[in-house]
Amino acid sequence: MKKVLLTALAAATITVASAQNSAVNSAILSHKNGTLDKAQASIDQAIAHDKTKDKAKTWFTRGAIYQDIIGHPIYGKLATEETPKIVFEAYDKTIALDGKDGQYGKQVPAKLEALYGQVLNQAVEFHNSQVWDKAIANYELALKAKPGDTTALKYGAYAAINNKDYPKAISFYDKLIASGKADEDAYKTKVQLLQESEASDEQVMAALAEGLKAYPNSVYLMQEELRYYLKNDRADEAMAKLEKTIAADPNNASLYAVLGNLQEKKNDMAGAYKSYQKAIEIDPKNFDAYYNLAVLEFNKGVAVSKKAEKMDYATYQKKGKAIEAEANKHFQASVPYFEKAIEIQPEDQSTLRNLMSVYTRLGRKADAERINKKLK
Repeated sequence: MKKVLLTALAAATITVASAQNSAVNSAILSHKNGTLDKAQASIDQAIAHDKTKDKAKTWFTRGAIYQDIIGHPIYGKLATEETPKIVFEAYDKTIALDGKDGQYGKQVPAKLEALYGQVLNQAVEFHNSQVWDKAIANYELALKAKPGDTTALKYGAYAAINNKDYPKAISFYDKLIASGKADEDAYKTKVQLLQESEASDEQVMAALAEGLKAYPNSVYLMQEELRYYLKNDRADEAMAKLEKTIAADPNNASLYAVLGNLQEKKNDMAGAYKSYQKAIEIDPKNFDAYYNLAVLEFNKGVAVSKKAEKMDYATYQKKGKAIEAEANKHFQASVPYFEKAIEIQPEDQSTLRNLMSVYTRLGRKADAERINKKLK
């Protein structure tokens, strides 16, 4: 009797285990047949059972089924916001149980590559619909599938900026920078985001130093760093650093343009003029140098004009015309610099507006109207 009972118990055990294995096999068969609703039901049953929940085959099958539900023309309605997370969990579990080189573990990378495309497409759809929080969540899922992907990092940052989530945007840029694939704009935008979120000067200056290490010739980053030096009463330190940099790289026009900017801030206008001229001598297409020279001359003209504006009528009758002539000399001197700057950057709105203003002051109405048509 005892032997018969043991045999019956063993048979019952085999039957239960076989039934659960059958649920996995049924899920695989339904998956192959394209009936994803049945496949989902079967694999959910298998994943909940003690006999099959710790098998790599079960988890890999679960990941594959749920992955194919995403974006499916018929069964896509079964997907929720949690579906991609379920897929990642399933593949993570597969690797944990089977290793990277196991029968199922070695198939995971190809599945993740496909999943990357799926969640990235969803991110783009949400992005285009301006559903920023969901776009961000899907960009992050894309990064889980393909860590360091520049597309997901850049557009994730853009989505976070549009969502006014500046800390999240900064975290995307930090990852982009860590990947070694960040362009100059990434460093510049990170600085601007820190400034917008009222980060400490120390944090901003650290970001500027980081950017200048990668892009030592960035005029924007250099000028911002100098501005923070000046803000923190470190003008002499800024000048010493810049002069040292110029000594090491004397043919760098951008450095002279930045030097001129710093000299302006220290009210050394003569020195600034020479530095901008030096920048142009080295690089005849240095926009910043031409623009700043134009502004120097323009501002001189404005300063002289104000003298005439403050005169009483009697004094103006005696000296006003001479003062205005002197002012116009400076306005006229600014024109070729503005025109050259426009030649280098034809769409720069600030330069166009300033040049139109100068033309107007000089009575060149046709030129002013021509420039006005280019303004946006």
